[in-house]
Amino acid sequence: MPLPISKLQALKCIRWMKDNFSNEMKKATNLTPFNIDILCGIACQETAYVWMSWISKKTPEEILGLCVFDASGDFPGTKRSAFPKNTAAFQEKYGNDLSNLLISEANRSRKQRGLGAAPWVYKGYGIYQYDLQHIEIDKSFFLQKKWYNYDECLKKVMSELIEKWERNKDMYKTIKAYNGSGPAAQNYANNVMIFISYSKEVV
Repeated sequence: MPLPISKLQALKCIRWMKDNFSNEMKKATNLTPFNIDILCGIACQETAYVWMSWISKKTPEEILGLCVFDASGDFPGTKRSAFPKNTAAFQEKYGNDLSNLLISEANRSRKQRGLGAAPWVYKGYGIYQYDLQHIEIDKSFFLQKKWYNYDECLKKVMSELIEKWERNKDMYKTIKAYNGSGPAAQNYANNVMIFISYSKEVV
């Protein structure tokens, strides 16, 4: 899997993250196996390819709110195994009001990327892409649009990483498991490890 952004772009994105969120990242990773560079590496792999073009134009809060990505299951040629497989499955379980709220948020993001509106519920929320499958146990995150707040995004990524660490006790395997399993997850982990090395250059 090629890197989604170049080294120069990654360094710019990492600097932005450290300038804006260093204190929060330090606090969240204190007394854990993780550190700021890992969190920056994951963000570079997950979402920086989109928001890197917004850094000079928008506030951090605006950028966070627009991190609604991943139309898997609805975008032509894509499949999704986790709930919801597509917008129709989500609407059937959660109704039109919540569906329309999330569709509206997805279209806010699409507009900023120069895309037209689409009738799709997107699946990834926040700078670390908290997956919509979690709505079944964490409805308030999506209903209250908590991905607009970095601390809320941080809680989710740290919770997932710590859970994966407890099972693997190995950083590479933990990062791979954060994405899933199989060759795609291995490529994901390889990329994140490269971005972590870049992040160590930004002090």
